[in-house]
Amino acid sequence: MLRMPSHHVTETARRNLDRFRATSAASELDDDARTWTAVEWSWVPGPPFRVQFRSEDGETVDFLMDEAGNWRMKREPIVVRS
Repeated sequence: MLRMPSHHVTETARRNLDRFRATSAASELDDDARTWTAVEWSWVPGPPFRVQFRSEDGETVDFLMDEAGNWRMKREPIVVRS
């Protein structure tokens, strides 16, 4: 499940989040059994756009859209503590 912010978001930030929401990567996170919450996102118009999500188990994934409109993903490894 994908949880996007629902309040205290400017119109520009909302458009940026909607732009990510239209991607196949957003659909994949939405279809995941875990809950992925948007924790950081771009508040200014124009690329680069950045969105970071954190799963309920602490995994993070960053998405960055460059000037050409290409999205790139960076996944942080889960740290296992014993």
